Amino acid sequence: MTIRFHLTDGSVHSFVQPGDAAARKIWEAVDPARLFARPRIVIGSEHSKAVFVSAETIRVDFLHESFQCWEFPGGYSDIVELSEAEFRKHAHLDEPAQMAKRQHSTPVGDLLVSFVKLQMRGGCPRFVMVEIPVKLPVENQSFMQFMLSKGSVHMRLRGGGIGVLNLANLAAYTVYPGVAQIPADSWLAEPIPTKS
Repeated sequence: MTIRFHLTDGSVHSFVQPGDAAARKIWEAVDPARLFARPRIVIGSEHSKAVFVSAETIRVDFLHESFQCWEFPGGYSDIVELSEAEFRKHAHLDEPAQMAKRQHSTPVGDLLVSFVKLQMRGGCPRFVMVEIPVKLPVENQSFMQFMLSKGSVHMRLRGGGIGVLNLANLAAYTVYPGVAQIPADSWLAEPIPTKS
């Protein structure tokens, strides 16, 4: 199993545990919802000790072919990492006429696929596709509350494996398409298009 730490300064630190039994022990001890609740994560090796401060960790990846993804929180069916190019294509950012309108309502119970840009501290955006059954309008703000909870969320990684994202380091996010209902105190304005 390979473990990768992505930090707020943009650095990535990788470690390997080649033993299947030891890797499984690490995997089974991970609670993705509480991974960043402790102040630090320590990696011990034969010659060193590395300490990662949770408050400065953007994401921790677990790469192993045989480990199954944990169940997603909040009723989500799937959360998958995308590349920026995949995100731009699926969200139709370069083709505004094809973009789904926020006011378009999906029937309750149908599966809604959204594309989310997560702007993390340190300037490193992450892109994900989220699948979730549509809820009643009163429940639609639960996604916003969850994203701003300062907890964590896990996702399937594009190249295989599972990543756990530290929402305490989330600076902003944009959802395409957004839900029809927005908070009453929302400011209505259109984004200025940017090219990648």
